[in-house]
Amino acid sequence: MKALSVLVLCLSSSAFASGIEVPVVGGTPVPAGEWPDTVAVLASNAMCSGTLIAPDVVLTAGHCIETHPKLVVVGSVDLARPGGMAIAVKSATAYPSWKSSYDVGVLVLDHAAPAKPRAIASACTVKEHLTAGAKVHVVGFGLTTKAGDGTNTRLHEAMIPIDDAMCTQDSACQPSVAPGGEFTAGGSGVDACFGDSGGPIYIDTKAGPALIGVVSRGEALIGEPCGGGGVYVRADAVARWIEKTTNRTLARSTCDSPADGEGDGDGSDASDAASTGGCSAAREAVGGGALLGLVVLAMLCALPLRRTPTSLD
Repeated sequence: MKALSVLVLCLSSSAFASGIEVPVVGGTPVPAGEWPDTVAVLASNAMCSGTLIAPDVVLTAGHCIETHPKLVVVGSVDLARPGGMAIAVKSATAYPSWKSSYDVGVLVLDHAAPAKPRAIASACTVKEHLTAGAKVHVVGFGLTTKAGDGTNTRLHEAMIPIDDAMCTQDSACQPSVAPGGEFTAGGSGVDACFGDSGGPIYIDTKAGPALIGVVSRGEALIGEPCGGGGVYVRADAVARWIEKTTNRTLARSTCDSPADGEGDGDGSDASDAASTGGCSAAREAVGGGALLGLVVLAMLCALPLRRTPTSLD
């Protein structure tokens, strides 16, 4: 598969000290309490996003696991300001052969987070809602420019349309999990960017938003790295694998109307998904305020802003 830039963000500590606010690309800042299950995933020299899917489990991207995440920050909408809780990562596991299959990974936390976990979209929810043109929410702590440069400490969100629900049309789609293991969405200047990797894609249902996707990478387009649309792993396709790996039971969304039963969701067969539609000192939770800011700054070494490329082949 063509080499693509994944959406990991490596920041200097000065980016967090500056507190610069800039208007995900084409999105808007998230108000406090809007997406409490969206978390920042911090390594010594990189940052991703993630979603709390069990009291002590975070779902993120597989390529984010390779940065060796050390802690997550829960309940913050601005990493440069007071608020939120830092929790150490106890274990980090990437999906087997994630470069050639599902680009996801799970973090088991040192203890439960205070936020309510997000329900993963069930197969019937996917069947009802994952259609071309349907709007989904992309949320994350990533950069907000098409060029993928500058700084950002705030959580942003945007509404983007689903383009290819089966992910068979773009060369960035992973053939081994197609059709149905991934989907593409966004474009026309509204998109995920570096630092949004592993973050959530939410779909609206009658019972509230459910987690339908995980931010993985950009589409195979020539030009600026962000703004052209992205490839997202279907959360329901890997739900069973998550449960087996973490020994946790995940909440699943209810159907808006009667539909077929659940698929296996172990990620072992893409046709199954298609048919069903460095530092570990911070082992205790750290409260908001200046102390949390110091922890975050300590985790992000003083390195220049850069991108981390990978080849999903």
